[in-house]
Amino acid sequence: MSKDGVRWALPGGRPDKQESLAEAARRELREETAIDAKSIVNAFQFIGATTVHHVFAATVGKSATAKPRNEIKHLQWTPREQLDDLSASPTTRAIVSQYFLCVVS
Repeated sequence: MSKDGVRWALPGGRPDKQESLAEAARRELREETAIDAKSIVNAFQFIGATTVHHVFAATVGKSATAKPRNEIKHLQWTPREQLDDLSASPTTRAIVSQYFLCVVS
């Protein structure tokens, strides 16, 4: 998904008061993509230059349709083999790489 129409990013944001990290991940996914996760699990923590990122894996239905919402300008499902062709921040690239190394493998 793209917030600025240029760089690709993952859904995310900060938890609200009294909200768990998993609840925040589920809410951000719904707010930014209109997708309701069937389940969501903590995958790993990634320490970036200025932020600690809590990465979650979501299970969604086969017919889940993503729609840009809130500040999101564009989004699409992208095959893994095409991820390197997308413009993304170094942190986003590192998180995606770690996800495929640690979680999917």
